[in-house]
Amino acid sequence: MRRFKKSEFDVITECPDQGAVKWLAGAEDSVSYLKANAENDELVIYASAKSVLIHGVLAPTSKVSPPDGHDLQYGSIPFADDCWAIQRAWGGGQGHRMYLEPPLSSCCSKSFEGGEKLIYRRSFDGVQQDSTPIELSQKLVHSLNLYFVPERKAYCRLDRRGEIEDVIKIIQYESADVWEGLDVVTILRKDLDKFMALSETSLVLLFDFTRVRRGNFRGWGEIERYERNEPDLFYHGGMDGQGSFANGAIIVRSKVTVDELVQAWKDEEDPKTRQYAIFKIYDRKNKANVETSCAPEFLSNYFQESDLPWEVSPAFFRPEVLLRFKADPERFTLEDRSITCRNAWHLKTFDINEAGQVHSYIGYLANLPYEEQLYWQSFNEWPDGSISKRAHKTDILGEWDTAYDPLNALKHTINKLDKSPPEWWNPRGEALSAATRYPATDSSKEWADEILALDQLLVEGFLVKPLRKQAEAAGCKLDATWGTLKVMQEVLVAKGRSEAEAKAVVAPMQKVHGLRTDVRGHATTDKKRKAEIDARTKHGSFRSHFTQLAAECDKALNVVLSAFDIVLES
Repeated sequence: MRRFKKSEFDVITECPDQGAVKWLAGAEDSVSYLKANAENDELVIYASAKSVLIHGVLAPTSKVSPPDGHDLQYGSIPFADDCWAIQRAWGGGQGHRMYLEPPLSSCCSKSFEGGEKLIYRRSFDGVQQDSTPIELSQKLVHSLNLYFVPERKAYCRLDRRGEIEDVIKIIQYESADVWEGLDVVTILRKDLDKFMALSETSLVLLFDFTRVRRGNFRGWGEIERYERNEPDLFYHGGMDGQGSFANGAIIVRSKVTVDELVQAWKDEEDPKTRQYAIFKIYDRKNKANVETSCAPEFLSNYFQESDLPWEVSPAFFRPEVLLRFKADPERFTLEDRSITCRNAWHLKTFDINEAGQVHSYIGYLANLPYEEQLYWQSFNEWPDGSISKRAHKTDILGEWDTAYDPLNALKHTINKLDKSPPEWWNPRGEALSAATRYPATDSSKEWADEILALDQLLVEGFLVKPLRKQAEAAGCKLDATWGTLKVMQEVLVAKGRSEAEAKAVVAPMQKVHGLRTDVRGHATTDKKRKAEIDARTKHGSFRSHFTQLAAECDKALNVVLSAFDIVLES
């Protein structure tokens, strides 16, 4: 893709130390930049910099077919500050009048009648201290479904992969010296082409390239003038011994038609043009491991008489398939049994079996974009066992799964606690809850990340000052260095638990907090390695260890709530 490159733009704005005389006399060379820009995949539609002014306006295609080169160059041209206005007029035998005037109304060039302004620059005199902001046509922005993202300095949307795409970029370099400042606006060509085709307009880039020595220019002397007329390009210029200029307009027409846009839409929805990946699956109908395409014509359902595999035949994957989704929570929503990629796709269900394999059904995989199918295919493997008991019960038997899930139970309790928090509880919020999940792989990093998340979800929810206040009110003597969980232990003793019982209650939470320090904090490598070995040795896997830890924490939290006589709404 041919994108905007500032280094190429600098060539037409910066006077070089070597070859300055040639550069000052070569304003017409800047026209070559505009010709190249007209063929780029990212177009400059506005630029204000040293030696350069480019201002793009959409003119009705009918008004510039054929174009009137003289009108485009010498007519009254639109300026960036030309915008919507309420006008007041008097005279002409009509008395006092008020009316709404659209942009380009004061422009005497017939080429722009009925056209569209793209760039607006309005000054708030006496109030605004910074540089004049750049505003975009709302008609353009809304039509292309764009949203301004300040940190990207661009109008963006989500593409079909769920990634943020910069469509219109605003590139600015501010300087105390106005002469040194730079403002550039670019747009992706494919999007502007679509808008121009549908609005029956063409882009006219009005330009003025003036190269003179700063501080030494005293007006033009004897100018050597010229005028150029090419297809869709019209400009005039001149030069003398101290500098040069080129002024005119270039027309950029849409490369697509409305009919082509409609045909592309039809092609997108044509099932014959869709691609499907091949997966290893367990064919539940024929009780065999097979490889098959996930295309609908290779699958069947319960209501069809066919030897083809059912759509609910499971495909199995290495657990690492989930790491991509866990690593990018801004783009992916990873629920307990489903995955959603914003604005792009949704995997209705998945689960993890006792062998640690992730599994989903081939019929659901068929609904993913082809590129996403290929991603899942790269982790596809033959089954090491059946689907999970939970999946069999809910997906195959169609029954509710009532089995105890410790992490979900803990999250449920915390969610209810968030809604009516006592003074010693800091609500955790949905985002923190969603970010806490079971480890899917045997990766020590993933396990450490989930330990950190569990600590943040539960242990960091307790507020030490209110707990200390309660303990002291009950007559407990507290050490000033004690942390939250030690203070909690003393409160439990004050509320009637034995010291041994109180220690047992806070022990799982202390274990989580200690593990966080060992595996994610600044502990030594030896401590981290010992924690990993203990988890694997005693529980077989990081996932099993985490599950047990979550169960102990869930039990502990409920004992704490009972001790504080807190009854949560069901």
